[in-house]
Amino acid sequence: MKLFKSLVATALLATTSFVSAEFAGVNAAGGDTNYELVISGGRVIDPETGLDAVRNVGIAGGRIQAVTTKELVGTKILDATGLVVSPGFIDLHAHGQNTVAQTYQVRDGVTTALELEAGNHELVQLMKDRDGSSYINFGYSAGYGGGRTIVKEGDLKRTYHEPSTPEELVQILALVEEDLDNGAMGIGLPLDYLSLGVNEAELEGLFELSARRKVPLFIHIRMSDDASNPSGLIELIDLARKTGAIVHMVHLVSTGLERVPLYLKMVDDAQAEGIDFTTELYPYTAGSTGINSGIFDHDWQRKFGVSYGEIEWPPTGVRFTGKKMWDEYRAKYPEGVIIIHAMNEQMVEQGMKHPGVMIASDGMPIETLDQRAHPRGMGTYARVLGRYVRERHVISLPDAIGRMSYLPAKRLEAFTPAMKRKGRIQVGADADITIFDAENVADRATFTEPNQYSKGITHVVVNGTVIVENEALVEGVFPGKPISTKTP
Repeated sequence: MKLFKSLVATALLATTSFVSAEFAGVNAAGGDTNYELVISGGRVIDPETGLDAVRNVGIAGGRIQAVTTKELVGTKILDATGLVVSPGFIDLHAHGQNTVAQTYQVRDGVTTALELEAGNHELVQLMKDRDGSSYINFGYSAGYGGGRTIVKEGDLKRTYHEPSTPEELVQILALVEEDLDNGAMGIGLPLDYLSLGVNEAELEGLFELSARRKVPLFIHIRMSDDASNPSGLIELIDLARKTGAIVHMVHLVSTGLERVPLYLKMVDDAQAEGIDFTTELYPYTAGSTGINSGIFDHDWQRKFGVSYGEIEWPPTGVRFTGKKMWDEYRAKYPEGVIIIHAMNEQMVEQGMKHPGVMIASDGMPIETLDQRAHPRGMGTYARVLGRYVRERHVISLPDAIGRMSYLPAKRLEAFTPAMKRKGRIQVGADADITIFDAENVADRATFTEPNQYSKGITHVVVNGTVIVENEALVEGVFPGKPISTKTP
C-alpha cells in the first residue's frame, strides 16, 4: 500500500539520523538531569525510525526528553528490563468513550481512543466535560449521523430511511462543517446504517466536503446483500476518484467477509492510482451492533451469510433460535446490542498481514465494568501481540506495534498537529508509552467471559504520567487530554 511504502522509506531515512537526535536530546538537558520519570533498560521499539534496541528513556513535562544507552536519573523509575517499550496504542475506532471503557482500554495498552466512525455533533461540550477526568487521550470526528438527526427533527425513522431534500442537504453539510470548524478529526460516516436514506447527491456532497477541508471520511461502507458483490467499495473508490476525497474504510473484515482478498486488491489499486484510501481491522471473527440498527433493514442473513443461530445475545451468551425470538428481543430491548459470528480466521489473518492495514478495536460502549459486551473493547491490542505475533507468527512484533501506534498517528497528523508527536518513541514525542511483556502478553476477554483485563501490559504512561503500574490502574489519576485539529 502507498501509505505503508512511504512510511518504510521514512523509517529508513530517519534511522540514519537517530543517533544524533538521541544524543541531542540527552546533551540538551545535561548528563546529570533529574527526569520526572525514567524507563530503564527496556527493549525500545520505535516504528518510525526502526530503532529496536535496549535504551533508557527520560521523560519530563509530558514529553520524551532522552532516548539513550546512558544511565539516567529520575524522580521515579520504571524498571523495564526484559520488557518492550512501545509507543502507546492509538485506537481510531472506539465507541466506548467513558472511564468505564477506558479502564479496559488502558489495561490493554491504549493511550489514545478516538471515536471516528460515528463521531459526535456535541464534541465541543464533550471535550470540555471530559478534560481532566479521562485516563487516556480522546477525540471525535464530525457527527454526521447526529447532524442528520437534527435536520430530520429527531425522527430516527426519517433519519435512517428518508432521502434528504436539497434544502436539508445544505443544513446537514453546514452542521458537519460546523463540527470541523470546532476541531473534529474528519467526518464520521456510518453509511450502512443510513444507506436507505442517503442518496447519491448527499453522499457526493460529503465527499466534496472532505476534499475541500482535506480531512478523511471514516466510513462504514454499504454492504451489498450479495456476498460476492463489492459494490459498496466500488462506490467509495469512484467517489474518491471523482472528488479527491480522503477515505478511511473501517473494519475491513467484518464488512468484507469473504471479499477481503478482493477488497485488499481494490484498495491497493486505488492507492496506486493516487487515491488517498486506507483501512483497518479488529482481530476477531465476530462483529457487534445494535439489534435494531439500520444494517438489519436489508436482507441481513444473505448479507452476512449467517442465520439466527450465529447471532449472540451478550447479556446471557445465548444464541437466537429463530425469527420469533429475534422479533421478540428487538421489540423488548430496542437499545440492545448483539454479536454476529460471521467472519473466519483466514480473512482476519490475510487482512492483518497485508501492508498498511491498521488495527482498531471498534469497542462497544459499556456503562459498568461487569456489563457483558464484545471482547474487542477489552483485549484487541493484547490479542494481536499474543495470538498473532507470538503464537501464530502472522506479523512481526515491530510491524504489529507500527500498525497499532505509528500508522494511526500518521493517518491523522496531516490535519491534526498533535498526532505528529504520538506513535513514536523519540525525543520531543509525547510520553504516551506502553510497556509490556512480549512473552506473556495476552487477551483474557472472551465471548463467554468478556469482563477480563488483558495480561502482560505491565506499565502504561499517558502524557508523562504513569496510569498503569505493575498491571494495576493507578487510582485518582486522569492524565488523558482532548485531541482535535485545534490541539497544538
